[in-house]
Amino acid sequence: MNTASPDTEWAGIFRRRRDRIRARTGGGLILWPGHSLQPRNYAGNAYPFRQNSHFLYVTGLAEPDLFLLSLPEAGHDILFGDEASLDDIVWTGPRPTLKEMAAAAGIDDVRPTKNLRGMLDGARKEGTPVHYLPPYQHSSVYALARLLDIPMEEVGGRASSILMEQAALERSVKGEEEVAEIEEALGITARMHRAAMAAARPGMRESELAGLIQGIALAEDRAQAFDPIVTVRGEVLHNHSYRNVLAAGELVLNDSGAESPLGYASDITRTFPVSGRFSPLQADLYRAVLRTQLGAIAMIRPGISYREVHLGACLVLAGALRDLGLMKGDPAAAVEAGAHALFLPHGIGHMLGLDVHDMEDLGDIVGHGKAKRPGQFGLNYLRLSRPLEAGFVLTVEPGVYFIPALIERWRSEGLHREFLDYDRIAALVGFGGIRIEDDVLVTPEGARVLGPPIPKTVAEVEEACAR
Repeated sequence: MNTASPDTEWAGIFRRRRDRIRARTGGGLILWPGHSLQPRNYAGNAYPFRQNSHFLYVTGLAEPDLFLLSLPEAGHDILFGDEASLDDIVWTGPRPTLKEMAAAAGIDDVRPTKNLRGMLDGARKEGTPVHYLPPYQHSSVYALARLLDIPMEEVGGRASSILMEQAALERSVKGEEEVAEIEEALGITARMHRAAMAAARPGMRESELAGLIQGIALAEDRAQAFDPIVTVRGEVLHNHSYRNVLAAGELVLNDSGAESPLGYASDITRTFPVSGRFSPLQADLYRAVLRTQLGAIAMIRPGISYREVHLGACLVLAGALRDLGLMKGDPAAAVEAGAHALFLPHGIGHMLGLDVHDMEDLGDIVGHGKAKRPGQFGLNYLRLSRPLEAGFVLTVEPGVYFIPALIERWRSEGLHREFLDYDRIAALVGFGGIRIEDDVLVTPEGARVLGPPIPKTVAEVEEACAR
């Protein structure tokens, strides 16, 4: 947010968020470290700054080198930081003061960073617990080790389990203002996807398409929510290389999203033909994935576990692949055995919010609660399996992939021969992959796909590709 221009509505939202977490944590101090600039190749040349998402959630402040200390009393928070020096201003221009930033976050008390260590030392001497979340940037690990006088290698292990639970509980259910931020980001993301469909042509480089969609977000002064996946090798699930040249007959998989002004993510995948029209086989497989996705969305409602949604989607997919001759036998038995995971080795989706994989830094507590991850291949990659609640925002992203190394491994080991027609499957090595993904809000009645419509049926995609 623009930290120099306080928004009283948002300031109140941040204050209420802190108070809810404070009340449920059960006493003690809560230390929220912000992020620092990360050097790219020397200290003065930093990567683009991205604030810690938990710090963003409770303050909305996107400036580096800040700390928030929440005291046990409701509404008592202290923002620690240092005012910009003249040398800073020469290079960066005017920056908001600590008081201006604090006002934007609904905080009344500001102090210099040098005072933080003394407050923490005093609290620890009195036996007052200091709660913090597990850090993932090395600079944050170092800062916590220095401030709390503990070895760096012990910082992660001493993170507060109750704060992790309460932060996950608080952030999992999205308020109306958060849903609006995600939908705002989706408006830009929809333009990114339509532009890629319209621009793709044989002979074009993947990097040209990737640059096109990132330019659309940059023109709106928006960051990417993650490094986009824009590739004709869609069977590589997280393929961030843009080296290939698009050829007639290939499919482009575009998995990309922008951030909102407050840092909320969008995450959309579409797959479309380079030449503008699907081949008959491509269209058949695409419709199988689309049918799977629509079936999964229709299952979403409060109370159902996302593992159940995943398995229901896998059953639809296995039936469609049997109809196409790639699988055989009983689809339910095939899914129970895990044979479908040759084509869909990942989960049906994940939580979405200030992180594209929301709160994944807290581990399985967000996606699985107290349940353990399943051990079966495919199920072990589920990022979300817990019962759904109204207010969750999640992705629904089934796919079909022909992964050469996986096909070769399974065939050589004779895995699931009763369910897989390896001769037909081998003929499709090199096909690539298809994924279709939308962002979905769990409502009290069921589910709502967020954002503006983005071409998704075969006919809609081909129309968007028409030049």
